[in-house]
Amino acid sequence: MVFYGKIIYNVLMYHCVIFDLDGTLSDPFEGISHCVCHALSELNIDKPSEKILRDFIGPPLQDSFRNWFGLDDEGLGKAVDAYRDLYEKEGIWENTLYPGIAQMLADLKEAGVVLAVASSKPEVYVRQLLEKFEIEGYFTVVAGSSMDKGKDNTKVEVLSRAVEELRGHLGRKADNIQMLMVGDRKFDIEAAHELSLKACAVSFGYGEEAELTACDPEYIVDDPEELVCLVTGVKPYQTMPPKPAFLKTFDVLLPLLLFWAIELGIYNLCYAIVLYSGKVPAESLERVKVYLNVVAAVATWPYLARCYRHDSKAPVSDLAAERLRGKLFKEWPLILGYSLAFSLGLNIVLTVLGMTRRSVSFQSVATSQYSVSLSVGLVIYGILIPFTEELLFRGIVQRRIARYFPEPMVIPLSALIFGCYHGNPVQILYAFLMGLALALVYQYYDHIAAPVIMHCGANLLIYFITKKVGFGISPKAAVPGAILVCLAIAVSYVYVKRLISKRKRRGF
Repeated sequence: MVFYGKIIYNVLMYHCVIFDLDGTLSDPFEGISHCVCHALSELNIDKPSEKILRDFIGPPLQDSFRNWFGLDDEGLGKAVDAYRDLYEKEGIWENTLYPGIAQMLADLKEAGVVLAVASSKPEVYVRQLLEKFEIEGYFTVVAGSSMDKGKDNTKVEVLSRAVEELRGHLGRKADNIQMLMVGDRKFDIEAAHELSLKACAVSFGYGEEAELTACDPEYIVDDPEELVCLVTGVKPYQTMPPKPAFLKTFDVLLPLLLFWAIELGIYNLCYAIVLYSGKVPAESLERVKVYLNVVAAVATWPYLARCYRHDSKAPVSDLAAERLRGKLFKEWPLILGYSLAFSLGLNIVLTVLGMTRRSVSFQSVATSQYSVSLSVGLVIYGILIPFTEELLFRGIVQRRIARYFPEPMVIPLSALIFGCYHGNPVQILYAFLMGLALALVYQYYDHIAAPVIMHCGANLLIYFITKKVGFGISPKAAVPGAILVCLAIAVSYVYVKRLISKRKRRGF
């Protein structure tokens, strides 16, 4: 992340940021689960499920052993001792820093933010890990729990101590300082609120979404870069190096221009070969053009995949990626239902208005697209073309737009470029409106699979219906058509509301 020099101290949204360690800055699962299983084996307790092992990350160790296994004081002492014996030798080093954390800390420090750590882990271990990760120099205060089993080691106590040490360091400025607690579990958020601090939850740690939303943090962020933007008040699109408007436009449109060049080059080459062969009857030429268009589009996939990999941003942790896949798996019927209602309602409106019937250019395109059999058309226009377009327009172009423009402009600009690409007035309008919905879904789920599901579902349905019955509409279909239009509007409203709610929590 590039900053325009030093950010003035008193314009920061937060002057001090206190981080939890496990699950927030680093992934300790391997070491903690290893040591928990060892401790339980010493008490002849079977290995617990992965869910239980994950729950050990965050709260004080004694609390987790007591809550999950009902150990008495003697058993609790043995479990903690066995855990710590192995942890000191092996477990502490089975811990990895999340990608982007070191850069985040450097950016915050450069911006003048005072940083601290408040962890339920014993302080001696916290300092060892910070040293191992080579990030100890970023923190003004480091607070952890005591090795004394009889001492109060709650998150509130540790966080309170970190706050007091920060106030001592800041002196008279402390009264005007805004502090933010960042963590991945409810214990972090609840402790912050108990001490009247603002709290930010990270979605890439070990707190489930339901757990985090239930404790009502002021913010939720998905990656370290978002946290920097939140703390400093610098929006994501402002963090790019300054460029003239022409270069910004060129950067956004370059993948589209190269896509066109590759596609047209391959299409014209193949078309010339077909014409030169002289083996294609004139009545089959329109159908052959459809096949050549598909060949040219598929031939661009290696280039698009390269651009997508270069521009895309993977989830910070494997756990975050797993949750994202789970969310998509759970909600794909909702995405598909939205696409079917929206696309059908939109087509009904355009048909009732007579736009499809009056547009000569649209009729010419339709004649070409419907020259192939139903099954072939469904594969081409229901799967291959939507996948190509989503990879290009959402996965690449929309991400590049987000580099330079504030979020409210990203969706309409992405949809406008998508609409203009389709060339004739009817398809421009349809693609623009459909592009708004596709861009919105991509923005919300932040995964290319979401708009691909939506685009494929819409195209499969519309191609099937129009291939079978054409573009006309009977009076009997007016009522169900109106219902579908209203349903599309209602579902769109729900999606927009969810998106706005999610983005507000990130402070954008």
